[in-house]
Amino acid sequence: MLFEPVSYRGSLPFELTFLNIGEENKHCHREIEILLVLRGTAHYQIYHTDYELSPGDLIIADVEDLHQIHDSSEDILILSIHVDTGRFEHLYPNIRYMFFVCEECMEGPSGNRQLLGSKLKLLKQHIAKTAFDYMREEAQEALLMEDVNGLVSILVEHFQGFFMEDFQYKTSQEDLSPEDLQRLCRITRFIMLNYRKKITLDDIARMEHLSTYYLSHLIKENLGFNFQNFVNGIRLEFAEKLLVFSNMTLMQISQECGFSSPNYFNKCFSAWHGKTPSQYRKAYTPCDRIFRNDFTREEALELLSPYLHVVKEEAAPRILSLDPDFEAAPFKAFYPAFHPRITIDSAESALAAAALGKKLAAIHPSLFFLDDPIVRRNRDLERSLQNAPDFPPVPVLHAQVPSKEDLPKCHTLAEAFSCLLSDRNRPIFLTGGTSALFSPQGLEAPLYTAFRFFASLGEPEIAVCENYALVKSGQARYILLYNPGAQDLKLAISPEKLPAGCLFFCREVSAEDSCYSVLQKLGQPETVSPLLAERIRRQAEGASRFLTPQELEFTLAEGAAVILEILPPCC
Repeated sequence: MLFEPVSYRGSLPFELTFLNIGEENKHCHREIEILLVLRGTAHYQIYHTDYELSPGDLIIADVEDLHQIHDSSEDILILSIHVDTGRFEHLYPNIRYMFFVCEECMEGPSGNRQLLGSKLKLLKQHIAKTAFDYMREEAQEALLMEDVNGLVSILVEHFQGFFMEDFQYKTSQEDLSPEDLQRLCRITRFIMLNYRKKITLDDIARMEHLSTYYLSHLIKENLGFNFQNFVNGIRLEFAEKLLVFSNMTLMQISQECGFSSPNYFNKCFSAWHGKTPSQYRKAYTPCDRIFRNDFTREEALELLSPYLHVVKEEAAPRILSLDPDFEAAPFKAFYPAFHPRITIDSAESALAAAALGKKLAAIHPSLFFLDDPIVRRNRDLERSLQNAPDFPPVPVLHAQVPSKEDLPKCHTLAEAFSCLLSDRNRPIFLTGGTSALFSPQGLEAPLYTAFRFFASLGEPEIAVCENYALVKSGQARYILLYNPGAQDLKLAISPEKLPAGCLFFCREVSAEDSCYSVLQKLGQPETVSPLLAERIRRQAEGASRFLTPQELEFTLAEGAAVILEILPPCC
């Protein structure tokens, strides 16, 4: 299959230009293509879906996507960027198999528009800056590399994932967890590398060490269609390219793309395209590339300049005033009410529990739940677990474990404190998603950090209020402040009921300090070296500083948590 070549400047991994294309053939690149319409209107077709673009619309064609611009107005002007994602595989190993979707030109799932709008403003601003840097007469390659690294980071962090509705790709209904994104990316890679073969849900479930039920539910809930439609959709994309670029017969294309029969291929293709493969091939007419009205570079940059000056729409921070009184507050013992009850839902999780015995003992679990189906398959599992060195000497019960999908996410320490203190009976998974104690790579997750804090105090007592808690153990006094919400929290802490002359040792952990955020930036590596794990653990501790009573008014950013230790005057 022929790919349209892209010319790069020097050793840069991207190319940027302005286009006034009216019509062009369907074609593919080995790069992703990003278009931002600056003036006029155009149609942009990616496989079977046709998008009508207007000024301000942004759209992405993924690696090797079949696409074309057509039916553009006479005044059309588009900014185009091609990025060689292969140059970023050391950061994001599966980037060539990621779906990047940002189609604001098409109505997306309800409830998603405001979130999408804020992300698009950020992306357009970065694209505009990159374009102005690129168009400078003496553009610095180091600066442009910084620009494209930032661009790719924004795409991976904010525009990865999709939702299928009416056989059309749309932006995800909500942000997927890093674990689910990584898993779906691996599944996509496997299908794209094996689409010619028979692929079953059992194959993928074994690869991901999941039950077929859980995997089917994961795909349906997050992508909007079932597993077989997902596989067929990828096969049809390859089939469409063969219909355009080859002289293969329909039977040969059906076999090449893994369909069980020509009739089934015909049925699937018709459902997606509204026409049969034969009708599609007959209707496609190649054409020469046609350009519209000429333009100058100055015109293009002038149309692009408004995107450089995006004013961030920020909600006014909420205000929380607190007057901590460690003598009058209704304290209760942290244990046994908040003892962690840990759920083990797979054989892999059981092996991890045996290896993590010391760390688990450090947070004082009250019991472990073993999933019934696992115990039935491996009768020796419970005994092996309890005989493991350093494993906590607590009961191990058999139970039908809940779905991780039903549990609140603890992506940050703020969310972990909020979940832990608001729902004392919630199940806690050992590994897996963001409701677990450890990340899939074995790193201490925010929920573990929250339990470890309380365990370090011996026998703490706690008084829980909205967005904060008072904690005491012996002579030690702490104020926990956490902001899991979607806007900043302005705090004003009165020192009147605190010891005169005391100081405050403040440890602040932001959303970016979470191991999940760090792993996302690193491209979700499947394994982490001991050195890297230690660096991530240190970052998860946050930043520390001393405060005086005059500095007890500050803003807690969304997703941040603060542990405020009160130090007596004579410490």
